[in-house]
Amino acid sequence: MDLDRIPDIAKYLSLVFLVSWIGRATVWNFLPIFIEDQIASVFLVGVVTSLPALIPLLIDIPVGNLVQRSGEKIVIFTGLVAAVLPPVFYYTAAAPFIVFGKTMEGVVKSMVWNGGWSLSLQASDDDVESESVSIFLLGVNVAYILGPIVGGYLLASYGFNLTFRIWAFTAILGLALFYSYIGLGKEDQKESLEESVEDLFHRSTYSKEWKDLKQNWSELRLPYALIFLYSIIFSFYWLAIPLLLERMGADLQMMGIIFGIAAVPKTFQFIFAELADRRGKLKVLSVLALLLIPVLAIMNFVSGIMVIGGLVLVARTLSSGMSPVIHAIYDKRVPDEIESEMTSFMEFFKHAGTAIGPVLAGAVASVWSINESFLAAAVVALLILLMVWLGHREYI
Repeated sequence: MDLDRIPDIAKYLSLVFLVSWIGRATVWNFLPIFIEDQIASVFLVGVVTSLPALIPLLIDIPVGNLVQRSGEKIVIFTGLVAAVLPPVFYYTAAAPFIVFGKTMEGVVKSMVWNGGWSLSLQASDDDVESESVSIFLLGVNVAYILGPIVGGYLLASYGFNLTFRIWAFTAILGLALFYSYIGLGKEDQKESLEESVEDLFHRSTYSKEWKDLKQNWSELRLPYALIFLYSIIFSFYWLAIPLLLERMGADLQMMGIIFGIAAVPKTFQFIFAELADRRGKLKVLSVLALLLIPVLAIMNFVSGIMVIGGLVLVARTLSSGMSPVIHAIYDKRVPDEIESEMTSFMEFFKHAGTAIGPVLAGAVASVWSINESFLAAAVVALLILLMVWLGHREYI
């Protein structure tokens, strides 16, 4: 990878997200266990866990419009300000405030990632787009390796309250870094944020975007479908893995180690990205999906913490490799002049999938068992494989 060709903005965002997310990562993977202590139904735990994806379904399109009108930087900054609130709500340990916290996570997710994806992708040259995506995601990925390992120890020794305080502190620190290294970009703003919010109430704001989507639908339907299906698997892990490990008797420190190790493959996404750029994006994606299907299916039939931990690592490696490839397919197909608008739709399909994942895991677990929910995830991986095969001729 030629780091000199990666845009500086992708590197700066990676650093900001590392700092902002490191405190969050100490506790986020354990939140289903925390929530289950307050809400006994595993199905309802799945519904609450899905809120960070469900809320963006309602606001992704207007947030994408804010990005288009006001600029990515001011939208990201506003999202980072809101990122301080979820740990404050969780600290109360009251069920209504837990719901508020998850809801606010959804608001943050929409603003930060709509702005972040748009800013990073627009700055990238076509021949290094996959590598740029990997660098952009590197900070978050490193946070999710180190955070759970440290968090498992802190939770076992001090409980959840300390990790919520750390989360709030690093969120504030990340906000300060963003302002210092990237700024608000006021000189590039087309409109103020206030003016953009006012414009969202005009019907023409949405009709133009839907018109652009319809005009480019033949080009974008495959990457949007792949993003939707991949996101179901991605968010399925949020609920299924921690609850499965808890049912098998893993302690918090062991769970933290498994979470951290399972996140390691995401830091090597650039390997799959470079391979996809050389060998063909859909060819690499089809191989990853083909390998992922049996791994997920096997997890229904095995027992033992170490065996499950190994399978989780393999599954996360294969699914992590999909992300930069799918996003590069999207970036190749979307016209540059409407990329900010279409990125909001990309986030819409992504959040539709991530809203389904935890609910799917919770629904299957409530009727059968958490182990059997992995069979449902294997079916989703099969659908990805079928979509790649059906769309392959269009991309070669």
